[in-house]
Amino acid sequence: MKTKFQRTKCTVKLQQSPIHRGEYYLQIELYPVFEGNNDKPIRKFLSLKQKVTTPIWDKERPTRGGKFLPKRNADGIIQCRSEADQHACNMAQKFCQKQQAEYDNEALYPELYKQQKEKLRKENLCFLQYIRQMIERRRPTVGDVCHRQWGLMLRLLEQFEGKRSVRFGDLTVEWCNRFREFMMTAKSAHTDQMLAPNTQKIYFAHFKAALYSAYKEDILPTNLSIKIEQIKGEETYKMHLTQEELQQLANTPCGNDETRRAALFSALTGLRFSDIQKLTWNEITGTDQNPKIEFRQKKTKNLMYLHISKDALALCGKRTKPDTPVFPNITAAEHVNETIGAWVKRAGIAKHITFHCFRHTFAVLQLEGGIDLYTVSKRMGHTSVKTTEGYLKLTDKNSRQAADTIKLTIRD
Repeated sequence: MKTKFQRTKCTVKLQQSPIHRGEYYLQIELYPVFEGNNDKPIRKFLSLKQKVTTPIWDKERPTRGGKFLPKRNADGIIQCRSEADQHACNMAQKFCQKQQAEYDNEALYPELYKQQKEKLRKENLCFLQYIRQMIERRRPTVGDVCHRQWGLMLRLLEQFEGKRSVRFGDLTVEWCNRFREFMMTAKSAHTDQMLAPNTQKIYFAHFKAALYSAYKEDILPTNLSIKIEQIKGEETYKMHLTQEELQQLANTPCGNDETRRAALFSALTGLRFSDIQKLTWNEITGTDQNPKIEFRQKKTKNLMYLHISKDALALCGKRTKPDTPVFPNITAAEHVNETIGAWVKRAGIAKHITFHCFRHTFAVLQLEGGIDLYTVSKRMGHTSVKTTEGYLKLTDKNSRQAADTIKLTIRD
């Protein structure tokens, strides 16, 4: 019995056209071929979609049926009278040799062949389709704003490449840098103006995150994300409230009491909107005199164990079932910010305050209160202290002390 280790042989054959007499189609015959776990060999044919009409028959080699085989030269190439037909047969033989080499390599070096086939498969995967799937996979774990940013980044990639499919094998440092340059001159789909520097920075950060994800999943052989420079945005002012303004706001009625309590809770704990939105009662632990919260950050996925003040606990309201949200009616950030805007205006505070500004307020007031940078960074869940350092320049206390340090007696 023939075993599946027998060498597969590839041969160029002629197939009579079923319609036109004297026309023959070139095809590759493969035998023996073993598929799956089947030990029984089969014969396969690969059509080259090329026809010839002038083959030279070897009349010294008749078949059992009385017909003749095509004449071949010393290299096994079918011979034809027509120059065009001969060229087609030469190309068919080259393709046949390539197929033969693949089968030989698979038989002689099965592991290496398998690795090469897998490498080729990954290179042919569509990068844009990978990002689309990545966006859908991340959808349940990211906020609406982040989800929209990823979608807009993908749209820019589609504009950059037009209708061309981008394979992972096409991705190089040069290609990534060309997309970086494109993004820095791209226009917004809504305003027909160039993207703001910080918008460019955010979109390109998402692009680099997609590259890093593909590298971690072993689709990209190298980490391209560290080989391309990030787009530098512009430094923005982190709007926040002073201690007096926060107290003034706390004493002002709000159109929605749950929004009011959630915003003040953020100012006392530093929690993001997304984490307050999903906070449940079983994540509030400790005692009434020493309350704590234990939760996993939605953005970084890090576990957090924080002491909170009794004032912060009081803002949570009456405790209900363990798995129920503490602030069940905090839904879309846009609606919450509309309520906060009206609330701030009612309090007579001339600042553009959103929900996230209460997190900024927490950081600034903590630093002004003398809490060290490392502690504030950990409480806010920053992955790097450098992120927290950006709040230092917003603290007025140290700035006032620095301004008054040098004394001079100036005579008129």
